[in-house]
Amino acid sequence: MFWGCFSAKGPGRLIRVKERMNGAMYREILSENLLPSARALKMKRGWVFQYDNDPKHTARATKEWLRKKHFKVLEWPSQSG
Repeated sequence: MFWGCFSAKGPGRLIRVKERMNGAMYREILSENLLPSARALKMKRGWVFQYDNDPKHTARATKEWLRKKHFKVLEWPSQSG
């Protein structure tokens, strides 16, 4: 599995995840890769992070971590029929 990020300014980091990912690992990946990618791409304040509805992305601990780090988040829309 891979984790990566991208923006209109270009691609950010892409890392290979060799183990089964859980919420704690996901938050560690974000901590070590998301902000450094945003800095490398010279993203200005106000950029928005979006993730899908995978349980590790929507876990209470992950949402709290994102809130504490002051990330602006655009949540993935629910699928309704």
